[in-house]
Order: sequence, then structure tokens, then C-alpha cells
Amino acid sequence: MKRATVRRSPKDDRYNSLPRLFLYHRGLEDALRDGATVLTSEGLAARVGRGVSPAQIRKDLSNLGTFGRRGRGYDVVFLVKKLARVLGLDRDWRIVIAGFGYLGHALATFLEFREEKFHIAGIFDVDAALVGTQWHGVRISHADDMEKILPVLGCGIGIVTVPAAAAQTVAKRMVGCGVTALLNFAPTSLSLPRSVAVRTIDLASELSILTHHLS
Repeated sequence: MKRATVRRSPKDDRYNSLPRLFLYHRGLEDALRDGATVLTSEGLAARVGRGVSPAQIRKDLSNLGTFGRRGRGYDVVFLVKKLARVLGLDRDWRIVIAGFGYLGHALATFLEFREEKFHIAGIFDVDAALVGTQWHGVRISHADDMEKILPVLGCGIGIVTVPAAAAQTVAKRMVGCGVTALLNFAPTSLSLPRSVAVRTIDLASELSILTHHLS
């Protein structure tokens, strides 16, 4: 009996390559700042690191179209713009954070100073010591006021850094206020409509992978 084969579409390959495409975009931007106008796949692989080979770079980029010439490399400016469009980095994004403890504060600070396309527009917490104060001009509001404040902020992306027990409720409320993509740092799975893009980052799980290798 023949085993059924699952056909992968170019769209599947592109989705799986998205984390690498972001690395390529960052490497190309760095090359541009260094004054480079043309970069080979070998040169880009050297900038990206992380075990990404020149062959993998050529394969990933070929899924987006035909770029560069064999032996001459890629036009850095053109490819930076192309990848920015693919990754949605050709526009600014407004972000809301729920939970402004150590992790929420650290993420906001990182985005503010490192990623110019992402802007913190709303912050919610329940800590009386935080509510009513400001962070870089953004007022920290009480979570109870989310339905009143969040819909008018125009945030497409939400970051969840609340305790696991509160994460599902908070995420559902964010989605109800118009957020369509979530980055979840709570160590729990979220049950949301399929139309909502969710990425869960479990820091303890990632650390356990490292401790496994060490032991």
C-alpha cells in the first residue's frame, strides 16, 4: 500500500522560512549601513550566522522571486525593500502590552530602542503602583479599562506578559478590542479564533532545552 504524500505549497515553505527572512533583512540592513551595495549569498550567510548556509539563503529568496545574478550577488537596497514588504516592515506597527512587570518593561524598552517599526501605544496592568504613571509618554492604564481605551489606540499587535492564570482572559479581551496578532509570554496555550495570529514564547521551556544539552 502506497503511503500518501503531503504536498507542500510554496506558501508553506515561505511561512516556515519567515524567521530566516527576518535574519536576512537584518543582515542586509547591517550591510547597507556598512556601505555595501551588492552582497552574495555567502556574504549574507556570514552576516546571519546561526548555521544558515548560502544554499538555504538562495532557496528561501528564490521562493520570493528572482533576485541577483549568479556570481554577482544581490542588490542590497532592492532586497531590503522587498523583504520589508514581505515581512510587513515597510510600515509602523502599534503595540499594546498587558502586564508591565519586569518582563513587560524589558520588552517595551527593547522595542523602543532597537526596533524602530514597532511602537508601544498602550500598556495595561493591575498594580496600583503602576496604574496612572507613564512610561516614555505612554500612560499605564488599569486592565479593567481595556475595553474603553484599547479600541481607539489602533493596535494590531498585543504582547501578553501576565501570569498564566490570567493569560486566556486577557488575550480574549485584547482580541475583542481589535488586536489580531499576539505574542504570548505566559506559560500556557491560548484558545483563540483561527484568524488571530499567535506566537507563544515559553522562556522556561527554552532554558530547559539548554539545561538538557548541558547535562
